[in-house]
Amino acid sequence: MKKIFHWKRCAIAAGCMALAAGFLSYGSADRTLPEQLRSVTYVSDAWVMNFWNSESDHLEEELAQIAEDGFNSIILAVPWREFQPDTAPIQYSDYAFAKLDRIMRAARDQGLWVSLRVGYTWDHCGGEVPQIRYRKLLGDEKTRSVWLDYAKELYEAVSGYENFYGGFLAWEDFWNYMEDAPGLFDSDRAGIDEARRIGFQQYLEEHYTLEQVNEYFSPGRPYDSFGQVGIPKRDSPAYKLFFEYYDDFLMRLLEDTQQVFPGLSMEVRLDVDPVEGVGGGKVGAAHYQTFPCGDAAYTALMYSVTMGQEFGRVITVSEAVSMMEQQLRLVKEHNKGKPIFIDQLLYMDETPGFEHNPRLAVEERNAYLTGIPQILRTYTNGYAVWSYRNYANNAVFNSQFALGDQGWETSRVSIVQRDGSNQAWFQEGGSISQDVGHRLSVKQKFENHVRFTADSDRPVKLSVILGGDTQEVVVDGKGQYDLNFGCAEYRQVRFRSDGDVYLDNVNVYNFVQDGQLYDLDGNELSCLEGVRELNRLLEE
Repeated sequence: MKKIFHWKRCAIAAGCMALAAGFLSYGSADRTLPEQLRSVTYVSDAWVMNFWNSESDHLEEELAQIAEDGFNSIILAVPWREFQPDTAPIQYSDYAFAKLDRIMRAARDQGLWVSLRVGYTWDHCGGEVPQIRYRKLLGDEKTRSVWLDYAKELYEAVSGYENFYGGFLAWEDFWNYMEDAPGLFDSDRAGIDEARRIGFQQYLEEHYTLEQVNEYFSPGRPYDSFGQVGIPKRDSPAYKLFFEYYDDFLMRLLEDTQQVFPGLSMEVRLDVDPVEGVGGGKVGAAHYQTFPCGDAAYTALMYSVTMGQEFGRVITVSEAVSMMEQQLRLVKEHNKGKPIFIDQLLYMDETPGFEHNPRLAVEERNAYLTGIPQILRTYTNGYAVWSYRNYANNAVFNSQFALGDQGWETSRVSIVQRDGSNQAWFQEGGSISQDVGHRLSVKQKFENHVRFTADSDRPVKLSVILGGDTQEVVVDGKGQYDLNFGCAEYRQVRFRSDGDVYLDNVNVYNFVQDGQLYDLDGNELSCLEGVRELNRLLEE
């Protein structure tokens, strides 16, 4: 397979002498890592799905604010497909790697460590559906080799920086196959072929007798050979064996990736999944075999105050703190005593559709945050918040025109540099549009918004069309707009102007992820005080 070389390799070669001291420090015992990471997943004023094709005009100021709030590190979720958009031949995104380099330098200047979440599933790039790539990691050596090349490229891009902490995979980024496989391969023949392709049959043959497999799969009509085994249905007792197989796959993938990305850890699945028991009733499929994370120095995990609690309850602070200690102690019992990094500390969850989940009372969130420092010191090497700044589920690719007009259809519109930022400049009668509806679920009764900034030297009418609906604003000077289109169904967003106007920061969304630290515009919210105090206590 021929590889397409790009700027990054040259940049690394040219910078080797300048970075040599930092690299040697990283590779030796002289580099002192912080005892406790206090981290945020950083996406600037975007979200992970379009962060790597956005400009992040205020990067330095945003990182300075993160440091001022008492954090000492950031996490960057790195989408596989966005950084490696093509695999045959392998190609890499110059813009994404250039932005990664820019962030590493800016974070270093603010005294912030950087961890990478390697292989984030989702992005708005074109090409193959991302789930298909992840599916091919099972049983396809060519796909596995391009994955390892991607991980190696990432490591080489950041390991020379003295503020590079490390990285981790996340079970969430590989879990679509577990959920989708029973439906994708619902015929006997297709399921058998897939079980053979991914090595599931081989795994069973190496770990179970045929008689044991028949107890799970087909006690009434026993198989004569392992070659008759297919992908189990979700309501079959055999799905427990499928969980075991998949955990084994994740561990083998992690160990292979650690060869090119030393020290790589993994966010493990703490939940125990319910499955049908062989004798009836429900049994649990735990994922303890993944907890040691190969030769990683720590185990990563997502932790929510809902874990271990009964549905529908409003839990007290003392109950939440007690349960957290129980859950983390359980992890330590199965991960060889390694420290735990909570890469997502979910102290609140108001996701629509999950209202039945247990929750912490709103007025007790800060008390919970300030009540867990000792638990974090005892069991972890730190924590991170996912939603440092609220973000909208923006369906627009290249929403800040960082990549010029890529992804947009334009007429009488140019992308220009203005006030240090790329903006779309409309001449009279100009229009710009993008297909976005396929990226958002419009079946649920969510209100759809179009949010953007615009500027003009004189009053100009700007029409915004979402599906079959049109709304108009008069732009007269610089302003921000947020138009509510209700529960409309649509595919395309379009802007049309009757005069010269500048457009930027386009968002089409129907949900805002709320972490109660900063809102969409960067204003402080109710939990910021608690998080700042937690960080202060962890520094003592």
